[in-house]
Amino acid sequence: MGKILNMHTGKERVIQKFDCSICDCKFTEDEGGLQRGVIGMLPISFCPTCFSGILEMVNFFNNIDKKDKE
Repeated sequence: MGKILNMHTGKERVIQKFDCSICDCKFTEDEGGLQRGVIGMLPISFCPTCFSGILEMVNFFNNIDKKDKE
């Protein structure tokens, strides 16, 4: 992976790390996940693993609702 430099200042870009709101692991925007969001007024961040798990849970409950309607 190469360095990212600002053309005007010559300074290297600092890659920001986020803390997962569920498992407390650190991740970067390059890894995916949900870097910044809100649920109501609560700020949240989800690492790729937790974000994937939440999406799987939502899909599971959506499928249950669809089966109940049939």
